Amino acid sequence: MNHFLKTIYISTLSAYSTVLFSGKLSLGFLIFCATLFNPPAAITGLLGILLSNLLAMFLGVYEERIKKGLYGFNGLLVGLSVSIYHQLDFNLIIILVAAIILLVFVTLSLEQILSYFFGLPVLSIPFVIVSIILYLSFYDYKGLENKAAYVFKYDEYFPELPFYIMYYLKSLGGIFFQSSPWSGLCIAIVLLISSRIIFFLSILGFGLGLSFHIILNGNLDGIAIGNVGFNYILTAIGVGGYFLIPNPSTFILAGFASIASALVSSFTKIFLVQFNIPVFALPFTSVTLLFIYVARLLRNRKFIFVDFQPGSPERNLDYYKTRLKRFGETGLYIRLPFSGKWKISQGYNGKYTHKEAWKESLDFMAIGPENKIRKGNDDSLGDFYTYGLNVLAPSAGRIIKIVNHIEDNPVGSVDTKNNWGNLILIEHAPFFYSQLSHLQKNSILVKEGDYILAGTKLGLAGNSGRSLEPHIHMHFQSNPEIGSNTIPVFFTQYQDESKGSIEIKFNAIPEEEDIVNNLSPDFNLKSFFSLVPGEKINILFEKVGHTKFEDEWRINLDLYGNRFIEDDRNNRLYFLSALDYFAALDYMGAKNSSLFFFFLATYRIPFVRTKSHFEDKISYKPFSSFLMRFFKDLIHPFTDTVGFTWKGQIIEENSNFLIETSIEGRNQKPVYELRLNPSSQVPGIVEVKDHLGNQWIINRKS
Repeated sequence: MNHFLKTIYISTLSAYSTVLFSGKLSLGFLIFCATLFNPPAAITGLLGILLSNLLAMFLGVYEERIKKGLYGFNGLLVGLSVSIYHQLDFNLIIILVAAIILLVFVTLSLEQILSYFFGLPVLSIPFVIVSIILYLSFYDYKGLENKAAYVFKYDEYFPELPFYIMYYLKSLGGIFFQSSPWSGLCIAIVLLISSRIIFFLSILGFGLGLSFHIILNGNLDGIAIGNVGFNYILTAIGVGGYFLIPNPSTFILAGFASIASALVSSFTKIFLVQFNIPVFALPFTSVTLLFIYVARLLRNRKFIFVDFQPGSPERNLDYYKTRLKRFGETGLYIRLPFSGKWKISQGYNGKYTHKEAWKESLDFMAIGPENKIRKGNDDSLGDFYTYGLNVLAPSAGRIIKIVNHIEDNPVGSVDTKNNWGNLILIEHAPFFYSQLSHLQKNSILVKEGDYILAGTKLGLAGNSGRSLEPHIHMHFQSNPEIGSNTIPVFFTQYQDESKGSIEIKFNAIPEEEDIVNNLSPDFNLKSFFSLVPGEKINILFEKVGHTKFEDEWRINLDLYGNRFIEDDRNNRLYFLSALDYFAALDYMGAKNSSLFFFFLATYRIPFVRTKSHFEDKISYKPFSSFLMRFFKDLIHPFTDTVGFTWKGQIIEENSNFLIETSIEGRNQKPVYELRLNPSSQVPGIVEVKDHLGNQWIINRKS
């Protein structure tokens, strides 16, 4: 029973917050309070949520979706709308029950259709459809008592403000069918608390929609009472910051969408006013779905879709930018196409052949002692260390084209008729291909149609095609034709020894003259990070000079198959244990927990024991005060300078293998300094020191 009540509680509050593109229960409660300015509507709205969720549970809908408010929020809107012009009584509740039954089935059907065929969310389309049906059906039922619109008795005490501010507040209240400006003010505060970007977009969308009407001398009655303007607000939020990663381009697109929403609102109002039916959210749903569908079709990199579980725009932006800098846009493991040490003989925008359509290309040459590219014995092809070495697949994929019959050129000669020489073209994902060129004649070991893994031996390095000296040419492209326009692609991880020390680069592109090679994973370190779902780890956590605490970490999987560690306080650390590195992906919870410090200590650990150094980007949020986060949230869509840098190095001290890490801001002063000794099982021994001198120690309980 407790589980049932908890599900009802979470799903009810989530329904309120979901309307404003949030999932926070606290905001859901505040929005519920904002609906109390119209008590009858508050009651029917709450009934709509409860009925929707109970029916969804009865039908066996997946519980996590119910708890996210995905069914309750449409029930809330139907419930709020049903009591605008009708007295709350037994008959109204009966027709509300009927409407909710229809609503849930419409929602489930549209979810499948829109998601499967168009990849689109359902939004509040079910509410619009059912509410229009409901309002038209009112004409056929005489048992419903009409009433005047509810007026909150303290509205007369609301301060006099410029008309555009009053219209804005009324429109915010109109989202929840509230006519009181007090309700609109409460919702404005909720928006500001939940998301600065959403608050900004609400002003942008409403301002442009209102200006459109004023310039054209349009009828402002619907905007004045809040029945129309909320469409501009929701459209701007949906297009500009929720379904797309917020940036200046999406803000411009949101402005266009708001103007389009204003036009659709006027069109819709002309038809629905004949039946005394409000505009509802029809302009918002139709315009938002249209814009995000077209944006997805265009595949414009200015409009990046939220392809993960969405949160607030700030969280989406921060997660995307951090993930982009850490793992690239492809989401694939991309490695160098060889083993051993090689030199970049020509990089991006190279002075020889990497120009114009093929500027994002790399040429690799193997090196021997003293970093020389040839043995120095003679002028034969075999004098080059590159010639005859294995060419390896940069990532998993399918072989779609090979050329294997072209003769190798003598040193210093080129074949201008067959520029690419012997080659392999691999499809790694839709619109993502790699091409490896200048291979030896008849050395290719795979055939067209084969599926291969990263690191698979493909053939041997040669000197065919337009190649003066043996080397491997590699580039990536978005089309399946040989020699198509190239695109920039980042390698997941590699070693760079060009500056005298070993630097491990994450998500980077080698530059000309760099000396690079793939990592050889250390078995012991890889075993240390082998965390198995279902495993439980007992932890001792001590703040130096204070009492020790015991904690339990549990390894688990979420709904989407993502692995995470969760402690007794429900703090959660998402992680990835890849072939040759461990990455802490995201952390949600308190900033004084053992799990948070483990997150900082293991943010990105390459599986090597060689003395080396590395760095990665990390979010500013855990290390910024509330006021600084508030400010950085506002400027983050326009700049990348707000982030922090996570730095690490592998050292050996007193025969112990240690990983030292630190988190630094723009002033390069450490916020935290950590040391991980992985000699035992996870978490090993983690020592932490912050910029104030506080120290903590984490280890495993025996």
